[in-house]
Amino acid sequence: MLAVGDDPSEMGDALPNVDLGAEARGIAIVGGQGGGGACAWLADGGVKCWGRSVDGSLGVPHGEVLGDAPGEMGANLPYVALGDVDVVALDGAVGGGPFVCALTSIGDAKCWGDNSRGQLGTGDQEDRGGDPGGMGDNLRPIDLGTEQPIEQIAVGREHACALVDGRVKCWGANSDRSNVDGTWEYEAAGRLGTGDTDDRGRSANDMGEALPYIALGDGNRAVAVSAGSDHSCAVLDDGRLKCWGASGGGQLGLGDDEDRGDEPGEMGDALPYVDLGTDRTVRALRCLHRETCVILDDGAVKCWGQGVGDDPGEMGDALEPVLLSSDLVEAAG
Repeated sequence: MLAVGDDPSEMGDALPNVDLGAEARGIAIVGGQGGGGACAWLADGGVKCWGRSVDGSLGVPHGEVLGDAPGEMGANLPYVALGDVDVVALDGAVGGGPFVCALTSIGDAKCWGDNSRGQLGTGDQEDRGGDPGGMGDNLRPIDLGTEQPIEQIAVGREHACALVDGRVKCWGANSDRSNVDGTWEYEAAGRLGTGDTDDRGRSANDMGEALPYIALGDGNRAVAVSAGSDHSCAVLDDGRLKCWGASGGGQLGLGDDEDRGDEPGEMGDALPYVDLGTDRTVRALRCLHRETCVILDDGAVKCWGQGVGDDPGEMGDALEPVLLSSDLVEAAG
């Protein structure tokens, strides 16, 4: 398969639009889900996916690849069958086994793709999306044990989180694990914030009311959640930020490389707030691979991880904002 974009003549006006249909208008796109293609959320409330299907990541029960042959795109590209609902938000995995979750107009969420660690929230480890009988009304929504609608769905690497009435629940993989001489060793742990390294969602007994809310501190309510490769973060209603999970590269922004949320006593009031500078609050949040970025109340963008944020003195006012293109223009005079 030929690469596109490695030659100047391939970009600009020469770069064709992705054909999703004559009347299709995209709102958001998630792509590169562990090599599992891309999906677009459309203005008509539907979802279309193309590229390489891995473990059902395209949500269509035919073909390993869509979009590599004439006649597969545009009106011929099928919608992902999710039942008689409209999609109001979409997110996809940033790495690992590819999976996608859609928030629907009735306040529930449906996920498809790889389910090896229970990340689809279906209470088993069966992949969804490659079997003709597994999608549409047969694709069960995630059971979070509450009648309150899901406000936001956030997908990471083999785990996901949902925001429900100011509270957060996470499920799927809770660590990276390897078997060394017959003994399981756990690393990059705590991304579910449950005080252990146990996966959630691989059994029906893990979900519903049995799936715990994340302890974010007495009186704290979340207004946004995001999931990265091996960590998760929540913005609170006062604009402050808390992060948990792996911190090997400083992605939690707590001035050390200690994981949080994989042992009892690390969450709730014991989990520190991320210091983003004097009187600064968060307007928007995104957890990436092993990085975290926020837009602050003053419009500045700050990012940390990959070796920034794992030592004292690197966060707060010492953390310089990301230099944006507008800053470069202003600096150039």
